[in-house]
Amino acid sequence: MSSFWSNEFWRITGIVFLFMIFGLLLGLPLWGVVAGFVVYLILLAKRYQHFQKWMQSGLSKNEEFEGIFDDLAFSLYRIQTSSNKRKKRLSDLLRRWQNMSTALPDAAIVLDGEGHIIRFNPAASSMLNLKPIDQGQYIGNFIRNPHFIHYLLTGDYSEHLEIASPTDNSRTFNIRLTPYGKDQRLMIISDVTHIQRLMTMRRDFIGNVSHELRTPLTVIMGYLEAMKDSEQCDRETLKDYVERIEAPAQRMKSLVEDLLLLSRLDTGPANNLSSSSIINVASLLKSIAAEVEQLSQCRHTIKLDIDAGFKLRGIEKEIYSAFNNLVANAVNYTPEGGEINIAWLQYGDSVRFCVRDNGPGIASMHLPRLTERFYRVDVGRSRSSGGTGLGLAIVKQVLRRHDAELHIESEPGKGSEFCCFFPAARIIYQENDAVSRELDIK
Repeated sequence: MSSFWSNEFWRITGIVFLFMIFGLLLGLPLWGVVAGFVVYLILLAKRYQHFQKWMQSGLSKNEEFEGIFDDLAFSLYRIQTSSNKRKKRLSDLLRRWQNMSTALPDAAIVLDGEGHIIRFNPAASSMLNLKPIDQGQYIGNFIRNPHFIHYLLTGDYSEHLEIASPTDNSRTFNIRLTPYGKDQRLMIISDVTHIQRLMTMRRDFIGNVSHELRTPLTVIMGYLEAMKDSEQCDRETLKDYVERIEAPAQRMKSLVEDLLLLSRLDTGPANNLSSSSIINVASLLKSIAAEVEQLSQCRHTIKLDIDAGFKLRGIEKEIYSAFNNLVANAVNYTPEGGEINIAWLQYGDSVRFCVRDNGPGIASMHLPRLTERFYRVDVGRSRSSGGTGLGLAIVKQVLRRHDAELHIESEPGKGSEFCCFFPAARIIYQENDAVSRELDIK
């Protein structure tokens, strides 16, 4: 027996004994015992009323009572304290889960055993258009894909599932399900669209490189076989064969060089201002103009508009490659008698390098893909001009390494304009050297 119950026993015994003594003095011992029990019950009722008020207050503090209620109050307070600690622990765990799931870039959805949504993070709300009122709904109502339903019902989650986004067919989702707890499952959805595009680009790249190399190799091998099988090969024939081999060999050399350059540009870090040299763009463009004059062979009118006061921080070899690619493309794709304008001028807070021609132009459907490797608007014409299909990809990578952007505007029948915008941080202005002039090269 606990001390509380022991105290209560002696309490009732003492009250009844006192009233029994009082009854004996009056000659009514039985009524004395009854009176003692009545008094004890009245005192017990008052203590119960006090105990009830304490319980209604929410057991906010540990309060002392007399007798049996003290024992009950202590037990209830201990249970309440333990429950509060457990609730706080669960609340902290839930808050940490919510913070963690909110920070996740992937969608996280907790499902019950039947596939109903218990909770989800903001990424899931964005990717599947889920709303708070959707809790308790069947996940199959939001991902209506037979492969997903089969994956959900089979219970074999050793493999991941890739399906198209239920809200946007151009996006690809990777879905993983993991059972945990008591008949619950955690579903993680990752957007792997970018990875899929990279894999597609990789496959296309390998296929294109193989095709580009196979064509000149076939030509070279054909002439080599002819030279080997010919019993008598005079000097003139041999010279003709060598000249015919030279063009595809040179094409292969250009292709390999462009691939190596692209590889260096892809893997190399962005060009930092601290490690950059100062490029005299005016002088650089004069050199490019002299080269394209020979390439044009007086078939075009080439105009230069240069503000010599603006110099550029960067890697001269890379900038030269980018600018030369753009100008050479304009010469190669502009018909005879066309005009090509080359400009290096201030444009708002930046400086831009632009190449504009009045050639055949490019349809808008091709513009977003022009900087893809081996992408050609006119395959036959590009190859006949000696292009590798990597020029604009090189330009894009060079500009990325110099914090610049490439803007392309073109319209069929009205020519094209390729502009490179360089930020102010990469520009050095020397007012004394500022000269704007126009040169006609015919």
